[in-house]
Amino acid sequence: MNSTALRSYAPLTLIALSCMLSACSPPPVVEGAAAFDVVAEVNLQNLPSRDWQLSAGTLQLSFCRNKINDALLAEAEDLNRWRLVQEASALPERRTLGLQQLAAIYQEHNVLLWQEWGTVSSQSYRIAAPADAPEPSLIDALARLGRDDAICYSAIDSSQED
Repeated sequence: MNSTALRSYAPLTLIALSCMLSACSPPPVVEGAAAFDVVAEVNLQNLPSRDWQLSAGTLQLSFCRNKINDALLAEAEDLNRWRLVQEASALPERRTLGLQQLAAIYQEHNVLLWQEWGTVSSQSYRIAAPADAPEPSLIDALARLGRDDAICYSAIDSSQED
């Protein structure tokens, strides 16, 4: 190939390289109060809905602080009842601490967790995303959350049938 031909490929190479690097860039940052508002709003909704979709599978998480696990303690029936009422005052006071932790995760990792149930040792979550976004990736979310010091255990819940 001559040098003229190589120069004509240079812009295409730069475009391809730019596209590859942008795929590796970190997700957009959600600000603190805005992150909490989104988490609190999604927490009280029955999903999926017209506006929100859920991942097909679930993640199981355990936080390193028992206080957080306790704050997220909820049977599936409790969560369904709270979501049916859709009023924050129906939630136990301790739940705010758990939602703050979920908001910190959303802010830092851009992973929006929607809880299915929670015990004193772990919780089950689906990943929530806007309805028009690509389907949330459990593997991507697990990779991001696995690096978080607040989480002691994270796994894709293999007990779920897809």
